[in-house]
Amino acid sequence: MQLNNYFNLKRFARLLKQDLLINKTKYLLTTIGFLIVSYLVFYWYLGTKKHLIVSYYEQIKDLYSACFVFYLMAVAVVVGTAFPDLSDKIKTSNYLLNPGSTLEKFLVQFLIRVGFFVPIALMIFWLAIRLVKASLTPELLYDNTFFDPNLVPYFEFRDLFIDYSNNNKILPIWLILGLIFGVFSYGVYLFAGATYFKRYALVKTVILSGAILFGSISFSVVLSHIFYPKETIGFDTQLKYFTVREHLDSGNFFALILALSSWVFFMAIAYFNLKEKEI
Repeated sequence: MQLNNYFNLKRFARLLKQDLLINKTKYLLTTIGFLIVSYLVFYWYLGTKKHLIVSYYEQIKDLYSACFVFYLMAVAVVVGTAFPDLSDKIKTSNYLLNPGSTLEKFLVQFLIRVGFFVPIALMIFWLAIRLVKASLTPELLYDNTFFDPNLVPYFEFRDLFIDYSNNNKILPIWLILGLIFGVFSYGVYLFAGATYFKRYALVKTVILSGAILFGSISFSVVLSHIFYPKETIGFDTQLKYFTVREHLDSGNFFALILALSSWVFFMAIAYFNLKEKEI
């Protein structure tokens, strides 16, 4: 087993090929299921919002964003259920005894769940939401207003980064990076949780993230009560922020740094959790 402590590209390729061959049916059904279910859910959701779209047809871009957020939750389920063999004691033993280093097994799951699936999932969303728009039909609504699908714009990913309340300007680059890496970091966090918890890993990881968030907010409230006792009331906070640059204060800057860097920490946690199980 000592020979398996280092990374070998050929062995990694064999492990990846083996996983794809064994689970190809499951992966294919998951991809098809995402497309069909996404189309049906989005069609139902947008169909119930026609009265909003009629009053302001650009409103649908906000609805597109809402669909995308819920879609990311479904993608997070796939990412957070990585290393499925670790949920069963017998399967765990067989999985860990497979020839291959810890890094190779780790990269296989990361590549399949994140490197392959996430880009495919984004393409599925783009296709599904545009098919929904193309499927919308003219309709006379209950208040005698006419819904015209020809006035509804198609979805584009750049719409997610436009501030419609500010003359349709593109969001600041720091905010775009923060949003992208924030979502990516949380996905890697869920991926790491799959290596730590044995059963119901996704549920436990999400609950833990909620507890961490609540603890962080509570800690901020305690600090606010300590340093600004007169200004702080109840669960409110009065912590002071300073300006880093235009439209970027210290609070936003800290959140940006956390989003850009935390995924590295979670990747390391996932790797060493897997390494510990092998030992």
